[in-house]
Amino acid sequence: MKRLPEPVSTKFTELFAVLHHATDDLKQAGTDATMDGKFSQVEYYIQSCRRLQALGEEVKSALNRFESNQPIRTVVKTTAHKNAMNRTRKSGGRIRVVLANRIVEKPTIAETFFETLKVFGLDRVAKLNKVVSSIPLVARAPVINGYQAQRRYGDWYVTTHVNKQNATNLLEEIGSQLNIPVKVETVEKGFSNNSGQPSITQYNGTKQ
Repeated sequence: MKRLPEPVSTKFTELFAVLHHATDDLKQAGTDATMDGKFSQVEYYIQSCRRLQALGEEVKSALNRFESNQPIRTVVKTTAHKNAMNRTRKSGGRIRVVLANRIVEKPTIAETFFETLKVFGLDRVAKLNKVVSSIPLVARAPVINGYQAQRRYGDWYVTTHVNKQNATNLLEEIGSQLNIPVKVETVEKGFSNNSGQPSITQYNGTKQ
């Protein structure tokens, strides 16, 4: 066999993209945990990130060994790999959520998502049985294994493994099911208030 079959090359490209996406998510989760003062979780995220990076390097080494024994160099296209990295690392900005008479805006999408769920009421959200990344959105028990980010609030564990699109979709669905008007806005740069701090404020119908 002088080259990898195209379906195999495609799967390796997808694998590298997923590994980089998962690594970025772990870094974000570690940052969130640091900001929340949950330092015991930070080490877990750091070690998980390193394990994923090590896995990626092992796969690359295996491909390089395979390639060195072949007369034609056609394994995984570097440009596709770089494009996948750029897509996963591109900033999607933040979100601002207007619901009922409140505005929720935090430095990250995950934080805004989490705070908005608290405004909805975690007990009410739990009854909707929403799922994120194949695990419950709100549950009484934490996820064991896996890289999904979760935050604890009281007796609840909230999955914050979301991007801008699925965070928006979930919040709008929850608002609709709970009969609470919800509007999700994109904030590309800067803060909406003059103090430079994220906020949960009362909303008077005038966009800040």
